[in-house]
Amino acid sequence: MIMNPHEAREAELELLRSMYTVGKELIFHNEPCVDVTDLKSLDQEYIFVNRSVYFTLKVCDKAELSVQLPAGYPSGDPRNPVPPVITVRLLSIAPANVNERKVSSRFNEWLVEAASEGEPVICSAIDWVLNELNQPTPTSTAVDASEIRESKVAESVICLWIVSHHIRSPLKRKLIQEWAAELKLGGVSMPGRPGIVVAEGEAQNADEYWRRLRGLQWKHIQLRDREVYGTGSYKELRFADGFQEVFLSHQSRFAWLHNRGITSNQFTLVFGIPGRLPQSVSVD
Repeated sequence: MIMNPHEAREAELELLRSMYTVGKELIFHNEPCVDVTDLKSLDQEYIFVNRSVYFTLKVCDKAELSVQLPAGYPSGDPRNPVPPVITVRLLSIAPANVNERKVSSRFNEWLVEAASEGEPVICSAIDWVLNELNQPTPTSTAVDASEIRESKVAESVICLWIVSHHIRSPLKRKLIQEWAAELKLGGVSMPGRPGIVVAEGEAQNADEYWRRLRGLQWKHIQLRDREVYGTGSYKELRFADGFQEVFLSHQSRFAWLHNRGITSNQFTLVFGIPGRLPQSVSVD
């Protein structure tokens, strides 16, 4: 029997629950409220797929995966794949000669290809990480100095795209800006409905920023993308002048971001609608 894509996601989560201790190795931050055994009793079509699922997973005490399954994952359609957002962090027990930044960079490249078919990939991602950490490493540790400098810049800087149902609370707006300043992040906060936060900076600081933000009480908040500097169209830093709050209409948001080097494709990936610049008005 061919499994419905919606059932496939819940089946994948059930498999993880059977493999790892929930609450210790596997920690859900917004536990799905619908069990796969209840699906056939629902009159509505698998409504749980319309929400995202966020969890962290400790893999053999060597690595921790922060995973977000967006609404619609897995799509089951290679023409319209919905990839998960996965961040790899090495724990202190991981091999000392393993470079976390390089592992993360290679993993992101693997994930882009693996998720392109629209199929569940979390178990495959776990296998990839385990294989990577268990590979024998060469005895020679000599590395070209220029390669080290490039990797420090290219693999340590990320750009997070965070979308909230709305941002109105004065306290949240204050924390968004104060935490960005504390963690030395550039970016922008766009209050309104939906609310948008873009944060750029050192990966460790940016991930801590996201951890803090999602810990606040939100109606809905989601990490839509985690860009790694030097990949795709992300070739130049966009927010070197710091973090700011701007109030813009929906129609003006892309134009503002476009001036910072954001492409229409990136805007579409995050928001699901094409980024369009205002039509110039001709004057006779």
